[in-house]
Amino acid sequence: MGFLSKIFGKKEVELKLPGIKEDINVIKTMEGHLDRVLGVKFSTDGKKLVSGSFDESVMLWDVESGKSLFTMKGHETWVECIDYSRDGKRLASGSTDSTARIWDAATGKCLHVCKGHDTAVRMVAFSPDSKVLASCSRDTTIRLWDVETGNELSVWRGHKSYIESLAYSHDGKKIVSCGEEPVLKIWDVESGRNIANYRTNDTLSHAVVFSPDDKLIAFCGRDAKVKIVDAATGEILKVLEGHEDAVRSVCFNPEGTKVASAANDESIRLWDVATGKQLHSYRGHTLEVQSVDISPDGKIIASGSDDRRIKLWAVV
Repeated sequence: MGFLSKIFGKKEVELKLPGIKEDINVIKTMEGHLDRVLGVKFSTDGKKLVSGSFDESVMLWDVESGKSLFTMKGHETWVECIDYSRDGKRLASGSTDSTARIWDAATGKCLHVCKGHDTAVRMVAFSPDSKVLASCSRDTTIRLWDVETGNELSVWRGHKSYIESLAYSHDGKKIVSCGEEPVLKIWDVESGRNIANYRTNDTLSHAVVFSPDDKLIAFCGRDAKVKIVDAATGEILKVLEGHEDAVRSVCFNPEGTKVASAANDESIRLWDVATGKQLHSYRGHTLEVQSVDISPDGKIIASGSDDRRIKLWAVV
């Protein structure tokens, strides 16, 4: 048990949850984590899924069978975020223990412990070429790490408060970041310069992502809304309303035509990007939903929840 877990304690192994009518589009439920599931991410071939949890572990799953392949341990406390490299060779995790870790996706071996942040690492993201890992922290910095060596490449400063999330553009040229400021920051990857700042009209943004063609940005936050932004101008094009509590995670489908979101209202919702209309609300989790991802073929939504479960849903 890590330092913070010792202070705050862990939930009992047996968790009694209220019953709820599960959506007919659920494909399977994957159980194995002993505490809140904070992150889920598909591999680029869609055959595997990586997850991170409050139980201080990272787990790799076989999507078809729903079985755990192996569990990665090493973080001293909660695993807050995870990512899967596009070449399929590496996994990454970030933790409240202030470190990011890079793992071998084939064996689960920890290859590098990336130390530099002063406090919780809130998001990790591999570059599209899988050579660099970006991390952001509540210490208000963004750091880039060499995936091969684990060495720190650069530190970006500009945020004035907590950074909650970041994402690479798909061409690898930009990074967008957000957090406890009413702004999205756009960074030039090559120079590390902050090249644009877009107002969000929210006091806390939890997650942000580029569309597949890099023309749009979706972000979500405390105000229970998902917003679609013009990536070139920062203009808010659509406001997706329907969630009843803070939205924790958001992602595009591979075509960029749909967005999935997960929220503290225990739901996952699917939206049409062009119209801003809600297509479906998935119910089945019994506590807050922390993370969502859509498979590379666009057919499956994965979600991770405080109820310790990962669920796979059919895209409608």
